[in-house]
Amino acid sequence: MKKFLFKFLLAVLITTLGMPNFVHADLLEDKKIELHNLQKKIDEQEAALSKVRNQTLTLGNQVKLLDQQTEAARLMLEKISAQIDEIGIEKTFINRDLVDLEEDALEQKIVLQQALRLSYIKKQRGLLEILLSSKNLSELLSYIQYLNQIQNRISSGIKNMNELQKDLAVKKSLLQDKDARLAEIRSDKAVEEQSLQIQLDAKDKIMKGLKLSEAEYQSKLDASRTEQQAVSNEIAALIKSTDKGKTYSGELVLNWPIGSRLITATFQDPDYKRRFGIAHNGLDIATPQGTPIKSPADGTVTNVKDGGMGLSYIIVSHNSGLSTTYLHVSGFAVSKGAYVAQGQVLGYTGGTPGTPGAGWLTTGPHLHMEVWYQGTARNPLAYLVG
Repeated sequence: MKKFLFKFLLAVLITTLGMPNFVHADLLEDKKIELHNLQKKIDEQEAALSKVRNQTLTLGNQVKLLDQQTEAARLMLEKISAQIDEIGIEKTFINRDLVDLEEDALEQKIVLQQALRLSYIKKQRGLLEILLSSKNLSELLSYIQYLNQIQNRISSGIKNMNELQKDLAVKKSLLQDKDARLAEIRSDKAVEEQSLQIQLDAKDKIMKGLKLSEAEYQSKLDASRTEQQAVSNEIAALIKSTDKGKTYSGELVLNWPIGSRLITATFQDPDYKRRFGIAHNGLDIATPQGTPIKSPADGTVTNVKDGGMGLSYIIVSHNSGLSTTYLHVSGFAVSKGAYVAQGQVLGYTGGTPGTPGAGWLTTGPHLHMEVWYQGTARNPLAYLVG
């Protein structure tokens, strides 16, 4: 009966200790399915957003757009939270593997130490002593074979130790990568949370503006179009005067100024012109409010304009002869005349209606980027790499 109880308790203990691996494996699989479903919803939301963006600008449509953008921000926050959970589960697996590997390394170290000790002791006896003390050839051969076995054990132990050290280094590197990714995602979450709050505040302002008649709303749109056209003319004049008479050399390539690659309006986009009534000289790249704008190449800041609640922008003249412009800027990190290195933060994105630097015509958080060369606006996609 005692033996039976012992075996039963041992089986329960083994099962219980093994359970966490299965539980975490199931959790990880569930989290991957959740992320897949969330990405599907995000893609559907982006498609819905794209349709609303292409509709005629009315007060009702602007409210509808803000609702869609708010939902998109909520879904993105859900995705980020799920990614944080997924990394946490993956880190648990890696940490367990590390513990197992460290235990294996310790056991291997003990085995290796024992083999080395035996080898040292046996080698203290000289070959002549072994020959003299051996009763016959068979005993001598057995002794030599035993020494070879010890040596093989040492060689195998060293090889195993090296492999374990490599595996440990790989796992530690994976853990560092997960920690870095976790920090990056948590930073993204903070930006998305801020973006969501800004969207909600913007909708509140627009809802208060519903007291306007549609005619009054359209009148404000006309005034905003006039402002945007004036700013476009101002930028073109500044760039042409800066580049006049200058000669440049260098590769005509630029890094992306932000991480997002989600383009909501292309260069000379016909839909944009149809909707807003003005030419679109750059790319609109969707990104949360407050995303850092990084200089795509070395250069000098040509101009910085804080438009208050109107349009704000930054112009940078690059050493290659290209100039880049960033509109709907919500904050600045540089001033006119400053030298900037590639990757240096220039300012922060905006574009949410009713926020500083966005301008009244904007319909959502994004970065408007223009690329100019030899006094002419060019398609940024022809120069952006990475």
